[in-house]
Amino acid sequence: MNSADSESLARRLLAAGYLEDSLERADVAILNTCVVRQASEDRVYSKLHELKWWKTPDRTIAVTGCIVAKEGENLTRRFPHLDAVVPIGDYDDFVANLEARYDYSQGEPLPHAGRTGVSHYVRVIQGCDHNCTFCIVPRVRGREKHVPLEAVVAECRQAVVDGAKEVVLLGQNVDDYHDPDGGGGLAALVGEVEKIPGLRRVRFMTSHPQDLEIELLEVMAASDVVCRELQLPIQSGDDTILKRMARGYQTRHYRSIVENARRLMPDIGLVTDVIVGFPGESEAAYLNTRALVEEMEFDVVHIAMYSPRPGTFAATRMDDDVPHAEKLRRLNDLLALQRGIAARKTARWLGRDVEVLIEGRDELNRPFGRIRQGKRAIVMRSGEVAPGEVLNVRVVQATAGQLLGLPAA
Repeated sequence: MNSADSESLARRLLAAGYLEDSLERADVAILNTCVVRQASEDRVYSKLHELKWWKTPDRTIAVTGCIVAKEGENLTRRFPHLDAVVPIGDYDDFVANLEARYDYSQGEPLPHAGRTGVSHYVRVIQGCDHNCTFCIVPRVRGREKHVPLEAVVAECRQAVVDGAKEVVLLGQNVDDYHDPDGGGGLAALVGEVEKIPGLRRVRFMTSHPQDLEIELLEVMAASDVVCRELQLPIQSGDDTILKRMARGYQTRHYRSIVENARRLMPDIGLVTDVIVGFPGESEAAYLNTRALVEEMEFDVVHIAMYSPRPGTFAATRMDDDVPHAEKLRRLNDLLALQRGIAARKTARWLGRDVEVLIEGRDELNRPFGRIRQGKRAIVMRSGEVAPGEVLNVRVVQATAGQLLGLPAA
């Protein structure tokens, strides 16, 4: 979501005649911010302190993103060298003010200026109507606003014209998408997007177990374009903790989704999120989470220690009663477990032919990209390959984090 916001603002600036450059040469520095975790918020303040020494009367510093909704004008009081606080998505006035200040106006903005790469992010929902007790997103992103299906398809079609080979449909809870003009839900949207000529792949994220419907899995299974990767946060493997988190489902429901997904797509890539040390998480509750991670055999698990976010229900109404040392132990224990699972899962690709959408080159100048199940793949001895090309690759080596392969005969 943050990347999509950055791309949207960057396209508007490029259309107005601006160019990306190094900080040393730039006239404008913009921080797009995240406050999901305290560490993210702390990085914003650190960067603003650093930019104090960059600031001159001819330079502009602006902040946008989630911290604007959380802190608002307090930012300019705390950081007097900050020139602009820009609400998420409200970029027109900001760009117009920059054009007036620097006299860079080029007339009417170009609707699609630059920035389109191999993948293009498309926001289909802004905000979230769930109220998970640990999550600050509804406070800083607001209630859900759904983009009309026709507008989403039009943006995706234009992205392909501009060179994109993949589109990623985004929402804090993308499964809750519904066309405000009556054109259906996420399954219908994905079904329309995949028909766009020249589009090689469609992804979507992030899913919510409470709202994911089997129709979406069926669309995925029947398509050669929709990627077979599902990002489905579980957060905890203990039903009592899930209730305290206000997640709206129990572990049996989560298991049934995974069972259906793997029945329809045995090779599907499954990614999840887990929080350890949530208020009230006993050792028995943690062991339930550990057992579920071991049972589900996720491809990727994003693990975080719980930390209170001011303004959330958990921070104001629940005691942060799991000691930090215990949170850290559980984190490391789960990481070690998942590393072994990921290594076994990745090893199953050895000797198989996969389709790799090339995104660029790594530090050793080898082409890399992702397979349809989301795993990163490096292609060895491939000759000249441009970003956006799709290669058939035979996997000859696998680690927990990536595949290595040779062009298939």
